[in-house]
Amino acid sequence: MNSGSANVDALGLRPAESGANVLLVEPGDDYVFEGSEEKQGLLYAAPSQVAADLLTSPGRGPAEGEALLEWMKGNEEAWRG
Repeated sequence: MNSGSANVDALGLRPAESGANVLLVEPGDDYVFEGSEEKQGLLYAAPSQVAADLLTSPGRGPAEGEALLEWMKGNEEAWRG
């Protein structure tokens, strides 16, 4: 594994041959942290950033992004805080 192996271990992640549902990435710009929230030592991306990332990701990502956008439309008070 690469330098992200400490994160993999800390999060208890396991490698998958196919169907992986976790992607660890390092952003090229800090704007992706706007609207993020830290809870119990973990940094959570803003739902809007997650939706944008899913819509441009491979596999089921775009469908998951669309589902998240639908949830966001119906639950604005839950994620806008």
